[in-house]
Amino acid sequence: MNIIYHCYGSAHSSVIAAAIHLGKLPDSRIPGVHEIMALPDFDRSDDRYLGSLFYKGKDEKGFCVYTLGLGGQSAAALQTIKSMLALEGADPESFHFVGALHCITFMTKVGGALSRRYGLSFIGRPIAAWGITRSYPTLVALVKQVKQQLHGAGEAMDLSRVCPVIHRSE
Repeated sequence: MNIIYHCYGSAHSSVIAAAIHLGKLPDSRIPGVHEIMALPDFDRSDDRYLGSLFYKGKDEKGFCVYTLGLGGQSAAALQTIKSMLALEGADPESFHFVGALHCITFMTKVGGALSRRYGLSFIGRPIAAWGITRSYPTLVALVKQVKQQLHGAGEAMDLSRVCPVIHRSE
């Protein structure tokens, strides 16, 4: 199974959801702003990476976890990705797309825009991280729902062939 958390730019909500899913951030408490900002990929992606999958790791069941930024036309982009997978003969049941953008607050969006769009990361990144702390319980609930739904579906499988490691080239 491939779990793909997606949001606008693969910089905030999807990154946090994937980190919670993989145990890189706690699900039992709200992390501090510095813990969030310490994630190597928090608030780091930009528009040139829209549509790129970023491998984050395997969870406790062996499921592959990715993040994906879909930009402003997320429904169309997601449909295109699903269509391409079907054309390639991929099993649609082996991909689980999870929208995370709806989980964040307005302040995270403001911080993200200041940082990513206007290049003011010294101001925007801490604002985005503070906004994440406000919406963190919602992100934890999303991840718990995904895990409950998918992990209850059976035993882990050998997914090495369907779990490619995809990194950004920087």
